Amino acid sequence: MNFLFPSFLYALSAVSIPIIIHLFNFRRYKKYYFSNVRFLKEVVQESHSKSKLQQLLVLICRCLIVIFLVLAFAQPYIPSKQGIAASGSKAVSIFIDNSFSMMGLNQNGTLLDNAKSKAEQIAKSLNPADKVQLVSQDFSSMQERWLNKDEFIDQLKGLEVSPASRMLGEIMARQEDNLDHSGCPVKEAFVISDFQKSVTGMSSYKPENSVSEAFIPVSAETKNNIDVDTCWFNTPVHLPGKPEQLFVKINNYSSTTVADKPIKLFINGVEKATASFSIAAGASTTVTLSYVPDKSILQQGEIKISDYPITFDDNAFFSYKLSANIPVLCIHPDSSKLNISLHYLYGKDSLFTLADASANHLDYSTFPLYRLIILDEVTDITSGMSNELMRYLTKGGDLLIIPSASGIDEESYNNFLGALHFSPLGNVDTTNLKVDKLNYQSPIYAGVFEEKQHPNMDMPLVHRHYRILHTNNTAYENLMKLDNGDDLLDMFQYGQSHVYLLSISLSDAFSNFRKHAIFVPTLYNIGLYSSPQQMLYYTLGKEQPIEAPDLNLPEGTMFKIKSISDTFSFLPERRVVNDKTLLFMHGQINAAGNYKLFAGDSLISGYSFNYDRKESEMNFLSPSALDSLCKNTGIQNFSVLSSTGDTLPALLSEVNRGKFYWKYCILLALLFLAIEESLLRLWKE
Repeated sequence: MNFLFPSFLYALSAVSIPIIIHLFNFRRYKKYYFSNVRFLKEVVQESHSKSKLQQLLVLICRCLIVIFLVLAFAQPYIPSKQGIAASGSKAVSIFIDNSFSMMGLNQNGTLLDNAKSKAEQIAKSLNPADKVQLVSQDFSSMQERWLNKDEFIDQLKGLEVSPASRMLGEIMARQEDNLDHSGCPVKEAFVISDFQKSVTGMSSYKPENSVSEAFIPVSAETKNNIDVDTCWFNTPVHLPGKPEQLFVKINNYSSTTVADKPIKLFINGVEKATASFSIAAGASTTVTLSYVPDKSILQQGEIKISDYPITFDDNAFFSYKLSANIPVLCIHPDSSKLNISLHYLYGKDSLFTLADASANHLDYSTFPLYRLIILDEVTDITSGMSNELMRYLTKGGDLLIIPSASGIDEESYNNFLGALHFSPLGNVDTTNLKVDKLNYQSPIYAGVFEEKQHPNMDMPLVHRHYRILHTNNTAYENLMKLDNGDDLLDMFQYGQSHVYLLSISLSDAFSNFRKHAIFVPTLYNIGLYSSPQQMLYYTLGKEQPIEAPDLNLPEGTMFKIKSISDTFSFLPERRVVNDKTLLFMHGQINAAGNYKLFAGDSLISGYSFNYDRKESEMNFLSPSALDSLCKNTGIQNFSVLSSTGDTLPALLSEVNRGKFYWKYCILLALLFLAIEESLLRLWKE
């Protein structure tokens, strides 16, 4: 226990005043004469005892009144656990959570307005020599200047909701770094937030106990929210005029069930589908929206629901391009040995455009124009072809390898496969075998069969096959397996590309595979899934490069990104990495929506950006949970201030100096004064 004004304690000597009064005032007696007091003796003795007790209680009350009045003027307090120095200028860093969850409402308006009001009260409690800074989710260096309290209050007015959402540990580290460069001996940091559980990570934070940390939670009256979480297609190829099915995941973070809530889909600004959904409290559901895309190659969509007051996640944007066809290149040993099966499969279907080429006369510059390249019974893979194929795979193209029936140059094949870190091919096995298993989990066979394989299902027969020699270090996915355990068809992943390795030739001497019913869906889906998997949308706040289309643009051509309304545009940074053109946004896009990519004046693609959904989940830390989190992190100088607007100034005083008790002293002095009056007026002698 300390005293703010200890010199007032000398006034405790005033306790002697009621003692002196008691000694001289209560000992005066008056004599009354009676003719006979024999019958009054017992009454006199009893009254005299009661009088002595009353006088003693009155004396105690008066002494306590004096004592507590003196203590009230001395202002007793218990120092705060932060132990901050009481002298010197002070630097105060105030973080205001301006993320989307602060759009919630309480009796004082939005949580952001409530937080700004509390920050203003903190600023007003500072001395003129103190300096203060505003930190928000934006981490703007222009915003985080050191100001006096009046300038800070003016700066608060311009603070708005931001799409950024940072972890609590990252925020505290930012404040401490700023305070370390403040030049002030006293450092305080305040964090005003709703403290969502999803953003309270402290794993990388190292406490700096020279800074006093104060956490001020703000809470919404209702914690309900529904969000459009994500969307996706199940088909990799999108064709003009072909019906589409878009799947939308919706989460209900509310405590009540939602019934028959509408959802709308817009494509290129035109409403294409409407549906409704019902979802239980705390659950998720998937809504299917069916539509036919318009004739535009670029399709840019928006999914809409209506929910209040958290509205940032009620819209989801996405973009993709329609594919006119999938170009396929088939490389043969020479021009006279064309594969009729491949020609009829890829050459007669309008989805594909097939080009044939001889291994001896290849134009490698055309490789990037094709989505799928087939090595059809090429006897050897030259070093030049190997290098160009690896470059082609690096850019995202797919490759199907069909070995030759007349034999292969095993060394050249395995040098190429080894350079890709794939399994090599071994000798030819002439055992008559049968396909035993298909990988129904692979997209190649997903939806091909109504039922999974049963024992009597007709499967291809294999008379000869090259053995694929797997090692423990090789990652692959088996698509077809023979009944002796050998692999017939494997898929290897190389970056974003797929390499399919078939262990048989398509000739009848090796198998009846090309005449079997499974042949068409297998190779058709290999070609279908060679179409690049388009990124439907990107998440704001996550700095990730965007791959631009591989185009032969004139030198000096600049990329430009524009909003749909043409009210916003900028030039992204352009880098070429591993023959890929990557675009970097550097945070220049801060509003969710659909955007278009131009090369010069030509529209070449479109991109969509959505807000991060981690602010959607309405789960928050309670003050006790926040206290435990700080203790477990090793923070020593901290306090959690749960207050209404009226009590915050008093709590701030406690943070700075400690818990004051002068008010309690006055209340006790008044209490004992009332007791004294009661003893004097109501005690019947």
